[in-house]
Amino acid sequence: MSQEIFLDTPIHKLIALEYNRFKIKDFQLKLNESVSIIILLYPVNPEQSVECRTIVIEGADYEAWGNDDAYVINFIKNKLLE
Repeated sequence: MSQEIFLDTPIHKLIALEYNRFKIKDFQLKLNESVSIIILLYPVNPEQSVECRTIVIEGADYEAWGNDDAYVINFIKNKLLE
């Protein structure tokens, strides 16, 4: 049976992932205040993990939303590029 062995110094590994689509999983609306939208980001490489993120629309951005669902999609796309 093997056991975990601690490193003397942590190893930092950066992995670049490429995503090409997302899906809105859920949202939480606070009337006249904000909406928190949980999205799933899907990688180009299907062997990589799906990432879950929360995007919040609030303040002037929330007020600008109105009833246009395309606004929400574009807002999410722009946030993902930041």
